[in-house]
Amino acid sequence: MTIDYSILNKYSLCHRCFGRLYAKSLHTTNYERGRALKMAKAIELELNLANLYNLLNGLNELNENSNDIGEIKETEEDIIKEIEIKKEELKNIYKSGLIEITNMVENIEEIKETEETTNENEKKYSCPYCRDIFDKNHLNDISEKILKFTSNYEFDTFLIGTVLPKKIKELEKEIINDNPMAESIKQEFNRMMGKMIVEKTNKVVEKTNPDIVIMVNPYNKRIELQINSIFIKGRYNKLIRGIPQSHWHCRSCRGKGCEKCDWTGKQYPTSVEEIIAEPFMKAFKGKEEAFHGAGREDIDVRMLGNGRPFVLQIKEPKIRKADLKPLMEEVNKSGKVEIHNLEYGVRKDIIFFKNEAHRKTYLAHVECEDEITEDEIKQLVEQMQNLTINQRTPQRVSHRRADLIRVRNVYAVSLNKIINSKEFELKIYCDGGLYIKELIHGDEGRTIPSVSELLNKKCICKFLDVWDVHDFEHEEEQ
Repeated sequence: MTIDYSILNKYSLCHRCFGRLYAKSLHTTNYERGRALKMAKAIELELNLANLYNLLNGLNELNENSNDIGEIKETEEDIIKEIEIKKEELKNIYKSGLIEITNMVENIEEIKETEETTNENEKKYSCPYCRDIFDKNHLNDISEKILKFTSNYEFDTFLIGTVLPKKIKELEKEIINDNPMAESIKQEFNRMMGKMIVEKTNKVVEKTNPDIVIMVNPYNKRIELQINSIFIKGRYNKLIRGIPQSHWHCRSCRGKGCEKCDWTGKQYPTSVEEIIAEPFMKAFKGKEEAFHGAGREDIDVRMLGNGRPFVLQIKEPKIRKADLKPLMEEVNKSGKVEIHNLEYGVRKDIIFFKNEAHRKTYLAHVECEDEITEDEIKQLVEQMQNLTINQRTPQRVSHRRADLIRVRNVYAVSLNKIINSKEFELKIYCDGGLYIKELIHGDEGRTIPSVSELLNKKCICKFLDVWDVHDFEHEEEQ
């Protein structure tokens, strides 16, 4: 490994900043590494200078007895130039903070005088890279400010992140210059400040999924907190018809409030999301929430059976731990929505619920325009076993869904009961994403085949319930 000392000729990097350029080599602190490397170079330069002075003295003796004075003079000038270069390098190492070599450096008083008369802005910091951000008092001020900022939040784990000013970023890029042995000043500051916060709070540094990320600009002591969300997952049942899964803004005022919505800003008085979220927001003192369901049912459809998987995301919570059982019981008192199987989750649960293919079991109440016999219903049930459906985006959702033909499968159908000569109930086990109402009435030929087509009778889905949302695609109908 070659150590490039030329950067010290341009920037008087302190021991710590110079040592950081080779952080992945000698296993010690950046400060000690930088100091050791500078000392080694100073010793090398001192030896080089001694050799050069010996050569110069030898030439002087030779000059007295030689006839070729011109050639000797030229060699002497080269040596003097080399001596000046070495002396300048030694001076730059001294100026970078290696004051132990004072006796090695000529004109030391002149150098000190120059430093004292340097422009005030330039001499404010001893090192242009770190600008003394690792000063003990400076670090303590930042750590105390962090404690104050985080005092209103409950957390067990944290991570320090560092924000660098633009000028420092540019300087670091120049200094490091693709050096594979270097580490960023951000890494060292994160490490040191992290240790200080651990000592003062007994909290744990967590790099993967911390409760709080503390972003620090160590140059101006500015601090920003990123309070990571908490996630509660479970399953919900919607016991009544007429409420949507999530909050809907009023169509007339778009949430601003008007006469039509009685100044609530809402299209519907409540929703599954609002009923579930309200007690959790109070308990965790969150700023906002987001509701993530494994699909959604229509407003006029109930969600029964084992319930629909969901994740409730509480954003910027001040409290991170609470007993979920009383919160579940409070939701269940509503008589509209019930939740169960509650537990704390993680962010990737949202992705799982959104992307996992969930087969579903529905109970569809079918009403025919004409009377229908039991034999016709039984024949229909047989025809619908393992049936492939080509379904164009339904007209009722075409304003918010891409106009596509989706291929979905019906795996099993059974007759639940015959209600009268025109009405019956079908239990349908099928792919998620199949629009059941359109499967019944055909949507003017956009769903092929449909119950109406197979019976050759005009049919509608009078009522619809989701009986089960199956967790795995290979799960058999229960």
